[in-house]
Amino acid sequence: MNYSLVLKIALAVILVLLIVVGCLARGGSSMAGFEVSDYESALSAHQGNVEGIELGLESFSESYSDLTRDDLGQRIEALYAEELYFNDTIHTFRSRDELRDYMVKTGKGLDESIVEVHQVIRDGMDVFVRWTMDFKTSVAGKKIHSKSIGMTQLRFNEEGQIILHQDFWDSGGALYAHLPVVGFVVRSARNQM
Repeated sequence: MNYSLVLKIALAVILVLLIVVGCLARGGSSMAGFEVSDYESALSAHQGNVEGIELGLESFSESYSDLTRDDLGQRIEALYAEELYFNDTIHTFRSRDELRDYMVKTGKGLDESIVEVHQVIRDGMDVFVRWTMDFKTSVAGKKIHSKSIGMTQLRFNEEGQIILHQDFWDSGGALYAHLPVVGFVVRSARNQM
């Protein structure tokens, strides 16, 4: 039996459990990940307005182009409505203040961040944005450079503020696969499929 592999897997499981428990202790609503029923409820509760799409799209592209900017908090406050539904596959938020704090914390943890919008598709009140994200950071002394692809569904109010933001991207491959121990488990699981 390969005891080294068993030890690594056990440590990874413990680490993941500690992360989940820590997030739940901070307020379970922010560690919801992607819940289909929450998303479906948000679609019903947050009907968009086509009048605000143009203004909102321009602000979205500018705000996300560089998450390390000093004015990110102010940009998030201007971009999002006070009541909203936001899910990035890792966290779910329903208030602009919580989202602002999360985004500012995320931006401060990055050395470099570039998000490029490549395509915008409109379907009535829904807007789908195809993007690439390239970021550099350090975790546990390890330099991480990650590039990923994704799509975001957006709905705007008449003032051009986002009221619904649902990301569709592989956060495991873009983020967790680069982390020590956890990354080993993520990569191993993918290789077994």
